[in-house]
Amino acid sequence: MKAMKRVLTSVMACLMLAAAAGCTPSNTANDKDEQGRTVISVGNWPATEGEYLTRITKQKAEFEEANPDMAIEPDTWTFDLQSFYSKAAGGQLPGLYYANFTEIEKIAAGGYYTDITDGIERAGYKDAFDPRLVDLITYDGEMVTFPTDFYATGMSYNVDLFEKAGLVDENGVALQPKTWDELLEFAKTIKEKTGKNGFIVPTTNNYGGWLSTPLMWSYGVEFMKKNDDGSYTATFDSPEMIAALEWIRDLKWKHHVIGDEALVTPDDSRRQFALGNVGMMMNLPKYKTLLNYEMPLEHIGAMAVPAGPKRHVTLTGGYCATVKEGSTEDQIDAAIKWLEKTGDGGKVTEQSKKDMEASFQNTLNNGDVVGLLGLSVFAGDNEYRKLQLELTEKYRNIDAKQVKLYNDSLNDESIELQPEVPVCAQELYGEIDKMIQQILNDENTDIAAMVKKANSDFQANYLNNLD
Repeated sequence: MKAMKRVLTSVMACLMLAAAAGCTPSNTANDKDEQGRTVISVGNWPATEGEYLTRITKQKAEFEEANPDMAIEPDTWTFDLQSFYSKAAGGQLPGLYYANFTEIEKIAAGGYYTDITDGIERAGYKDAFDPRLVDLITYDGEMVTFPTDFYATGMSYNVDLFEKAGLVDENGVALQPKTWDELLEFAKTIKEKTGKNGFIVPTTNNYGGWLSTPLMWSYGVEFMKKNDDGSYTATFDSPEMIAALEWIRDLKWKHHVIGDEALVTPDDSRRQFALGNVGMMMNLPKYKTLLNYEMPLEHIGAMAVPAGPKRHVTLTGGYCATVKEGSTEDQIDAAIKWLEKTGDGGKVTEQSKKDMEASFQNTLNNGDVVGLLGLSVFAGDNEYRKLQLELTEKYRNIDAKQVKLYNDSLNDESIELQPEVPVCAQELYGEIDKMIQQILNDENTDIAAMVKKANSDFQANYLNNLD
């Protein structure tokens, strides 16, 4: 099946690009330089002057000095679907390119990778990855990509508003709303005690749809199913979807704990939260944008996503590095060594300790929050994770109690981790955005009819048009 896809991909590439782009992967012809060194081009290289370019250029020099048989070739291309397929068909992808987890299925189905299974074993990473990631990065028994980042969505809360609303325990740690209905009660208390909105729901740029999926999953929503022939059927025309949207509608029209606006951009939500006008919001464990809006560090809090009527689940995602199709074993080995150099590998050496410490120092220097944990791509209580935790404590710039609820939730096995839908994710989020906008604009919206139409439109406009 995959071999056939690769043949078709090559044929299409030749027909579409002909001699202009060629059909031979560039790495196959240029795996060695004049000095006999293994060359690996690396994507996402910064295109402009700045701290990041200075840092990665230094890492490149150190890497090539430590590995005189390897050379790094910078490539400024970053993943986007508009250019990905043409670059892949023409063999013009970087030798090592980065993408979100949501792109792994496209990369695998098109054969735009070299199996790194043996390289992973040579480098000592066999059975090293978190078991929850293995299925995601494996295709037909082949390891498609190297995971470099793994996160779980949580809730941000305003520490100051929680304290004023009496939603903290005797130690000053925020109370965790265990369910969405309990979160609603928290929001009502915040509104009553402080006059500020208890919650905010973004509704534009696909952001609202994306951050609303944990709520909808927790109500039992299934957005699509994969059929035996590989096609997909939209399945969110359901009582569960209607109930989840009714919960959002009631935030405004029944309980009055969110603002009046139906169009709320991602920046709007972050700005209102940072300015102290909102008690809680869904968020990633990344907080520099809040500091950019001059939110006091002592007001930033993070907690777990609440449970719904059917499930306790949160959105997980991450980032991965893929070795392009047609690469040699030497290039695979060079790519993995480079990932280790940049802090994405899992080995602890004297050099990796220095590199990781420099990364923490850089995070502080860039004015970001240190103290929030992420999920580890590696399984178990390994040395690499221990070093991460040790340096987190060393460079922490936020009170541990402010992020305790979120950090503790990462080890809570009762919370399911669910990745984004495998196809048409952004298009789905756009449909959800439109539905949320509608119910926040019109209290009397027929939600059942709206959901039925959205499900039908998503099927006809997107799922039916998959290659």
